[in-house]
Amino acid sequence: MQMIDSIPETMIAPCGVNCIACSAYLSDKNPCAGCCAPNEMSTLKSCRNCVKKRCCLEKSLQWCFQCEKFPCTKIKDLNRRYMQNYDVNIVQNGLDARKDMQVFLKEQKERFICNLCVGIINQHHKICSECGKPID
Repeated sequence: MQMIDSIPETMIAPCGVNCIACSAYLSDKNPCAGCCAPNEMSTLKSCRNCVKKRCCLEKSLQWCFQCEKFPCTKIKDLNRRYMQNYDVNIVQNGLDARKDMQVFLKEQKERFICNLCVGIINQHHKICSECGKPID
């Protein structure tokens, strides 16, 4: 059963996506360890080759929002797709995390926990990982 007490900072991707609520992380078959996991633990080629992750590593940053150029074109392009497809604003995630990471993590937990069974809401498919309830 996928349930969480809290979201560790390491489960926030460099771009600001919440890995706990990611369909790759929630997958029953070959689940992802999260974007901040070492590349050898990554199950997805797209995660191993992520330009946002690589950019952060080159600048010795953990997250894009720590960069003076945030939000850059790479983040704005990803944000546009996440807003359109998943109703997830990763630019706002970055601004919120930059302001107060602990408050941001608490808000992410509240947003992505199913109020019916306390499973994790898959942000990509908008369904609970445990009870299968669709979320509006």
